[in-house]
Amino acid sequence: MAQIRIAVDPGDVLGRQLTDLEQSQLPFAVSQAANKVAYEVRERWKRQAPRVFDRPTPLTVNAAMYRKATKAQPYAEIFIRDEAFKGTPPAKYLLAEVEGGQRRRKGFERLLQSRGILSPTQFAVMGRGAQANQFGNVPAGQITKILSQLGAQRDRYLNQTAVSKKRRRGKKNNRDGEYFVLTKRRGVLRPGVYERIGRGSGVRSIFIFTTTAGYRPRYDIFGMAEDTWKKLMPFYLKRELEKAMQNARPLP
Repeated sequence: MAQIRIAVDPGDVLGRQLTDLEQSQLPFAVSQAANKVAYEVRERWKRQAPRVFDRPTPLTVNAAMYRKATKAQPYAEIFIRDEAFKGTPPAKYLLAEVEGGQRRRKGFERLLQSRGILSPTQFAVMGRGAQANQFGNVPAGQITKILSQLGAQRDRYLNQTAVSKKRRRGKKNNRDGEYFVLTKRRGVLRPGVYERIGRGSGVRSIFIFTTTAGYRPRYDIFGMAEDTWKKLMPFYLKRELEKAMQNARPLP
């Protein structure tokens, strides 16, 4: 079940007494109107996400979904996608963005913790030396290499061995970074994951370990859905009821 969900319920939007024929058509009209509003909420999320979040992934842009209303269940449910083929579902990582507070640990952080590299109270945030992808994150391929070199892959056969490390170092024009971890501060270098630059002594920070990784509330999707409902539900319900009346058979 989604962790962020909003019900679009028509309530008493007509505010007037209905005829018997209107009463008979109301459940169908309500379900149709609720679905129209739910669709508009989803589309509004798509338009707003790139304005609220910095370079959101397609999964974030398309995170809002809805379950259609029916005559028996005359309301639509707006929710944030709670599953993902790869990575963390939007319902989990967007919760902190909506409500604020400490973010959830990411998959690679849990792997670092299982290896004893990251303590249970720490998070890994992007360092200044990291080269972000188009979505503002450390590329997944680079994270995979880091986990492999640090021996933190879930599948131990994917971890770098001493032989493969020696082979990689011996390659000419090798562009693969060599990563190492500091669990304690060393001079100006804070605890984190670093990449050696070339064959010299230069390094750059890819991840810095910190005890805080929180979000401020950034996007009130609950308020957005309620605002959209208030603006559009009376219009859609009136229109759908009129359409249903035009196509309805007179009551015996």
